Amino acid sequence: TRYWRDWSSDVCSSDLPVTNRAAVEKAIKITTTAGQAGAFHWYSDTMVRYRPENFWAANSTITMDMQLFGVDLGNGQIANFNKKVNVNIGDKKVAIADATAHTFTLSINDQPVKTLPVSMGDKRFPSAKGFAVLMEKNRFDHFRAASIGLKPDDPAYYGEADVEYTIRLTLSGAYIHQALESAYPYIGNTNVSHGCIGFLPDGAAWVFDNMGTGDVVQIINTEGDYAAHTDGFGDWNIPWSEYDN
Repeated sequence: TRYWRDWSSDVCSSDLPVTNRAAVEKAIKITTTAGQAGAFHWYSDTMVRYRPENFWAANSTITMDMQLFGVDLGNGQIANFNKKVNVNIGDKKVAIADATAHTFTLSINDQPVKTLPVSMGDKRFPSAKGFAVLMEKNRFDHFRAASIGLKPDDPAYYGEADVEYTIRLTLSGAYIHQALESAYPYIGNTNVSHGCIGFLPDGAAWVFDNMGTGDVVQIINTEGDYAAHTDGFGDWNIPWSEYDN
């Protein structure tokens, strides 16, 4: 990948509860060319993820070697596969979205490269704070107010809308995207979105072209709480002392 993946991925999942967690962790070896150590974190008895204390080093390679064939998972389950995966880390790309300043600043390898005006979540729908890992990109997308629980009699209901330059932040529906034309006057001065980060057309296109899946946005100065840690990749919002246990 050409993008810097702050990769904290599901490394093992099961349809039934895994009770022999130690055996699973022992069977999965994760190494990096940068020599970074990490830790497993069980989000449930069917899903475990892995990350280091700090972001993955730029321009390094992660190797995940899963030797799970024959491993006793507990409850009569026996794993039936081995798999080896390499993940190439590109440049370090971290953006800071400031809900008070109404700005979005991207740094590449710790050097600021561009600041753009934005509008973020309003009082009713404040943007979730903390780190969000970019999940997927679509040049064109279609949003539905009903997908976030809004009904036609709600003042915030917007029906359906065709949207450009979308990059998903959470599974529940927070995105980076080109704002609707009606929001253009508010870009850079007022938060009017339903929790998304909205840009003018040129800014949305620039972010779409210069950021991608695995890159990170840190949202600050918002009244919103953290998104659920499983609402996308919220691993970086968990303190290391809690993750590594």
